[in-house]
Amino acid sequence: MFSRRELALLRAMYRHGTVTAAAASVSMTQPAASALLRDLEVRLGFGLFSREHRRLRLTSQGRALMPEVLNALAGIEAADRLAGDIRQGAQARIAVGAVAIAASSLLPPALFRTRQAYPGVALAVRAGTSLDIVEMAVDHRIDLGIIVDAPVDTLRVAALELAPLSLFAVLRRDHPWAERRRLTLSAVAATSPIVLATALPAGRATRGAIESLGLAYSPMTEVAQSSAACALAEEGLGIAIVEGLGARYAQRHGLLARHLLAVKDLALALVWPKDSVMSQAAKLLQENLIEEAARWHLPRAGERP
Repeated sequence: MFSRRELALLRAMYRHGTVTAAAASVSMTQPAASALLRDLEVRLGFGLFSREHRRLRLTSQGRALMPEVLNALAGIEAADRLAGDIRQGAQARIAVGAVAIAASSLLPPALFRTRQAYPGVALAVRAGTSLDIVEMAVDHRIDLGIIVDAPVDTLRVAALELAPLSLFAVLRRDHPWAERRRLTLSAVAATSPIVLATALPAGRATRGAIESLGLAYSPMTEVAQSSAACALAEEGLGIAIVEGLGARYAQRHGLLARHLLAVKDLALALVWPKDSVMSQAAKLLQENLIEEAARWHLPRAGERP
């Protein structure tokens, strides 16, 4: 059995890599943290960290255990927040997970309308990758998640597709190609564009589409968020390739978006814990997200924004 103090120290050591920094972040002295770690490893019967060049690295046993440590502490903290919300008279609490581009575009207006109907609702928005958000739903750490991904494994979570997505080129209005009504992926790829990292579904789709044309994948810049790709394009650092949400975000910021191609198995979707009872406030948020996606008329395969 782990204590909350032990879980907090393990998370801090995972984040900071040294006992001194980890201890300071959880308001412990370095000797106390070292002693707590030693006692924990004795009780577990295996080492969690090894020392490499004055930093601590997780052992193979520690790597296997750490995801459960993080989940356990997140669950405790979520329970604390809920208890606090109840003490303060909140009518309900909604925990939402969202990929960054959805958290900054699709989610806010849907949350606003939900809050109008439930003014006392407490909201918690957690960012992450699509995989992170699916795992949050599996572990019941969120009530609802918004992801951009391939079809979701509905054996693990409940899911609803909001819209299929395509890839778009984003460029400034004073770009030499701004007058072109149609751009091709091969032409944009030749400019060494700004692209999403291949750790993201849209980034993998971009690389796969370029390579399927027999072209070299040689972007000048890779970023982890569509909004960052659009910001770089806005500064004149090149043409960005993003998915449909990013295209709408770009248009709201005065940029041009040109449809490049439809992508198989790339969609905007909602996910939530399987076999769970959703609160009325969470149900309303789900409805508002569906309406918001329809209102945006997110470009579908073969359509232009």
